[in-house]
Amino acid sequence: MNSTVSFEDGEEDETEEFSLYVIIPLGICVAVLVVLAVMGNALTVIAFGRDIKLRSVYNMYLVNLAVTDFWLGLFSMLIYFVTILKNYIWPFGYHFCKVFLVIDYVLCLESVISIVIISYDRLLLLKHGPHYVLKESIKVAQVKIAISWVLAFCLYSPAIIGWDLWTGEEINEPNFCHAQFAYHFVFTTTTAVIEFVIPFIAISILNFLIYLEIRKRTVVSPMTMAGKSSSKRITDENIAGVKETTRKDIKAARFLATLVLVFALTWAPYTIATIIISFCDDCVNEYIYEFLVWLLWSKSAINPFLYAYNNTMFYKNFKEALRCCRESKVGNQNSTVVSRVTS
Repeated sequence: MNSTVSFEDGEEDETEEFSLYVIIPLGICVAVLVVLAVMGNALTVIAFGRDIKLRSVYNMYLVNLAVTDFWLGLFSMLIYFVTILKNYIWPFGYHFCKVFLVIDYVLCLESVISIVIISYDRLLLLKHGPHYVLKESIKVAQVKIAISWVLAFCLYSPAIIGWDLWTGEEINEPNFCHAQFAYHFVFTTTTAVIEFVIPFIAISILNFLIYLEIRKRTVVSPMTMAGKSSSKRITDENIAGVKETTRKDIKAARFLATLVLVFALTWAPYTIATIIISFCDDCVNEYIYEFLVWLLWSKSAINPFLYAYNNTMFYKNFKEALRCCRESKVGNQNSTVVSRVTS
């Protein structure tokens, strides 16, 4: 999602650009955010590709989320930061503005849908148990992911592309680039409900059902215990098994809860602000709104840390990839030094 940015119309802009005292710290903050989003999510995708142990259906959904977060960092954040440095002058023209808005909105919505799918998949795993792999194959996951991208495209993209053509009105002032429906209260409120309120309710319900399923697993029926009492060794091996499974389920549930919490904290303020702006343009301070835009995007930088914290395999792959990068860098430096000495 993006805030209002402006179009260059070929004429010299007379507005003052930000001073170095603003650009330097702002640039550092944005650079850190972009690097974390791009590198963290790139490492997630690389780990999935190189480690066969990570290639599960559940991790496919995580990687899909990582792909959306990667492009939000590399595309949306970087391009939008250029407009900030130019004092919100949009230097890329009318048509690329449409492209930028479509990609940005699609990526943001896809990240929301991905979290819903991830929560639903975890619930299916708990409900179906051993039969999960028969019902949820790689092909099924690929179909779900493809459908999610189509849905993400369909919500905003037609309106972004054709709003001014349908209405015959161009609400953008000269030099500005923002969604034509930004000040349409009904459309903005409706899409906000579809994009945030409904997914948040769905995710909350799914996570509550996951919690109930985990509670069921922690209760061992007296009949089961009676059947196992004839063999202490078998009994011990089986409570141990239940405890290990329950421990993994609880850890996964905590990860999902954290993912949902991060989603709520980063998205809710922005969603509320866009609804307010749709009927009262001056009711939200522009600097506060800018902060909320970057807060929303910050989720893309936070998610990779959640993957590494929740999954030891991701964590090990991250460490190995970073170590290889450092060793490669040191090797290149040594080769450069040797070549200079020999020459």
